[in-house]
Amino acid sequence: MGKNALLLLPCLLGSMVSLSMAAPTPADKKLKAKDLEALWADLYKDEPSASRAVLKLFKQPHYAVAFLKAKLRPLKLDAARCKRLLKDLGSKDEKTWKAAWDELDYLDPRLAIDLPTLMSEVTEKPSRTRMVELCSERPADSLAGQDVQIRPVGNDGYNFTSRGSWWAEHRIDRIGQSFWNTKRAWVRAARGVAILEEIGSAEAVRVLEQLAGGHPDAFPTRAAKESLKRLKKK
Repeated sequence: MGKNALLLLPCLLGSMVSLSMAAPTPADKKLKAKDLEALWADLYKDEPSASRAVLKLFKQPHYAVAFLKAKLRPLKLDAARCKRLLKDLGSKDEKTWKAAWDELDYLDPRLAIDLPTLMSEVTEKPSRTRMVELCSERPADSLAGQDVQIRPVGNDGYNFTSRGSWWAEHRIDRIGQSFWNTKRAWVRAARGVAILEEIGSAEAVRVLEQLAGGHPDAFPTRAAKESLKRLKKK
């Protein structure tokens, strides 16, 4: 999702909300925890699943705001925590490494440590291959057993290399900003931002302020700040 697409999110949501008014659903329908988690999973997906989830959450602001508050943590990660998670990522215990995977999918390791340093310091497998999979949106263990390296490309870029080569984004401000450099976890966060902006309640604003306190270059952080600016003008 590029910058233009990100800026269009609130407009897209507004259009969907207008359409929903033609056939409203009961606003007091109780959403169970499993329902909210299912919608959260759908926000990670492509269209039309994501749009349906956006619409359903918007129509249930009482549940949506509290739920998104728990999910949309500020994009902050310190080096010590990052290293612990990367160690867990290489665990033989499936529950342990999958928990680390889920956390690092959102709190990207590049938020704490620059990519060349990560590639220099994380040498043990499968921590290394799983880290590269996370940084390049590949399925878990799709690079299992491979010797993945990194090499400079041009004046401001890198490629991962193994059985072929592919882009290795090292700049936070470019993560998730192009079709070859996606970041679904952050796209989902940006969709959450759009929901909160359209709800516009005092609590929704507080959640946006929470997310706006994350890494200044990460696009969900920028999206939250932009939403807050628009809300102040209303």
